[in-house]
Amino acid sequence: GLAVAAARPARWRSAPGTDALTGVAAGLLAAWVALALRNSLHGTPFGFAGLVGDEGRMSAMATRYSATAVPSDGIVAGVPTEYPPLFPWVVGRASALLDVHAWRVLGDAQLLTISGAVLLTFLLWTRLVPAPAALAIAAAALVAFADPRKAHEVVALAVFIPWALATFGRPPRGRIHWLPAGVLGGLIVATYLGFVLWGAVGILVLAWLTWRTADDRRRYLSYLVKVVVVAAVTASWYLVPYGWTLLRDGGQMVSDQFPAPAITSDPFPFLTATPLGALQTIGLLGIVWYRRATWWATPLLCLVGGAYLYRAVAAARYIVTGHTGLYYHTARMITVLLAVAGVLTIAHAVPGLVRRFGTRDTVPYGTAATAIAVLIGWSAFTYWQAWTPPTTDPAAAGGTQRYAVLAHTEPRPNGALPRYAPDEPKTRWFPVRPIQDAVTGVLGPDAAPRTLSYDERLFAYLPWPGYIAVDRTAASSTSHWDDRHAALASLAAIPDPDAFAAAAAQIRYGPIDLFILRASAGTWTWGDIHFRPAQFAAAHFTVRTLPNDTVIAIRR
Repeated sequence: GLAVAAARPARWRSAPGTDALTGVAAGLLAAWVALALRNSLHGTPFGFAGLVGDEGRMSAMATRYSATAVPSDGIVAGVPTEYPPLFPWVVGRASALLDVHAWRVLGDAQLLTISGAVLLTFLLWTRLVPAPAALAIAAAALVAFADPRKAHEVVALAVFIPWALATFGRPPRGRIHWLPAGVLGGLIVATYLGFVLWGAVGILVLAWLTWRTADDRRRYLSYLVKVVVVAAVTASWYLVPYGWTLLRDGGQMVSDQFPAPAITSDPFPFLTATPLGALQTIGLLGIVWYRRATWWATPLLCLVGGAYLYRAVAAARYIVTGHTGLYYHTARMITVLLAVAGVLTIAHAVPGLVRRFGTRDTVPYGTAATAIAVLIGWSAFTYWQAWTPPTTDPAAAGGTQRYAVLAHTEPRPNGALPRYAPDEPKTRWFPVRPIQDAVTGVLGPDAAPRTLSYDERLFAYLPWPGYIAVDRTAASSTSHWDDRHAALASLAAIPDPDAFAAAAAQIRYGPIDLFILRASAGTWTWGDIHFRPAQFAAAHFTVRTLPNDTVIAIRR
């Protein structure tokens, strides 16, 4: 709502006919996106990719926030979250309000957020450019980056780009007032911090260039200070606990050591031989050629250049230290920036070319409207095709279609499969319902034991506090994963059952009340740590053997 108000401060009552028509078209495109994604998820209660990888962790955060409004890590409860919490917080609070499990709400939240991002893109850009160009930008951005698994990133980027131009540049209609600009900036930070980090150098350069040419430099600096202060206050509920914990306890940054395949991906998306690649090439040429002729080219060039600079520096750091700084994610920002630049370049260049080489007789009436309609049609069809599960051989689905298929292969907590689950691929069932029944039978219906679980999907379903995340390279720095892992290794090395039980109750960062381990011949394992059944003596633990090689030990 704030973004809409900032975009259209005084134009609701008397929008021109063109604005009204393009507004309807933008609404229809957003509705189409919601329909396409809802169609893909028909028959499954899960969101895209089910509970695999990051989606399981996002579900865990939403489930945590269904039980508390305090920013917290999704798995290691009580630890301030490192990941921006706004999106899962909204999902979790909606889950509590609706009395529906958060993992069931997430899929609808994804599709509504992507659909809303289309409208936000259009509305924010109408403050900066004519409405038809804003509509074309919304359509192009949909194809460039609108991954529903990363719906929070999509909406953050949809707001970030026009916000940066309207706050730090010199748009023809004037800058956004410092108060809504600051609030929007804080919401972007709390939704996805990455774009602010990758665009920081570009924003600083843009602010400096704008300051140099400002009529009143002191007033411009005052404006920037107000924006930054308001943004910091808006995001303080997330940044203050996180920052204070790092200052007080330090952190162990391990999440950027994940060997993502995207590390070696092509850093130049505009070189791909696709319609989107052609549009991006036009955009790259446009922001260089028109950097002195238009108000938007230099800001976009600063953001693109800043993102590439971050990527280059972080890549060099990765070679030396093994820490990526998640530089490969800059591709998402660059892809959308160049697509936006392509639309603006065409919108600026074509009228001049027509005036120079054409006449009213040689250019048919309605050519611009037809071109935009073709762009919207291509965008809508491409998006539908990309995120709809295949009707034949789903096991062979690749790319984005694979994530749509995985939404239908994730078993429910009781092991039941979604309505249209394919025979292949299969997702292994993690017996959450039997685990919950066994724990409540021993500890009571309101039990929330601190848990060591070999599968993170437990926390996607239940807001139980976890001891440690399974995936080291997805753990928050505030959780001190390496220290917790070392403590677990020391615990597993204790052979005496009495001493083991006492140590489990007093372990650093503990205690551990519930062990959920994978059973194999003579050993029970969590990741690379092996426990022995004899350690869990009946005098201290209630042990239950559950389906799919799962064993639990409840400390009494």
